[in-house]
Amino acid sequence: MIQKITNWFKVNKAFFKYALYGVIGLFALYGFIFIVSLKPNMPAEIKATIDSLNVVNKQLVERQKQIDSTIAVYEDEVDQIDNQVDNIKEKTTIIREYYHEVGQKAEQYTPTQVDSFFKARYGY
Repeated sequence: MIQKITNWFKVNKAFFKYALYGVIGLFALYGFIFIVSLKPNMPAEIKATIDSLNVVNKQLVERQKQIDSTIAVYEDEVDQIDNQVDNIKEKTTIIREYYHEVGQKAEQYTPTQVDSFFKARYGY
């Protein structure tokens, strides 16, 4: 058995020789590519500029959050005022209808009733 294996290696000696050259060549090619394609280092002043921009960006984000919260407070106040205005519109409509009805009735008043109406309304 061992004899067969040694004979096989002797017969295929050229194959192993070229295979070994191929493996060594691949390692050499990998090393060459690794050396040639070194990652460029970023200059210190560009890195400092990027860091300062990141700091300013964080400050702007925090300021934007504050502004957003302030806007939310004002939106709540505007909603409350809108509700008050709508309520006033409803009351105005009701009052307008009431005085329209009273005005219609006033056309049929006698002079004494008109005088009483104005006394009651304006308190004179």
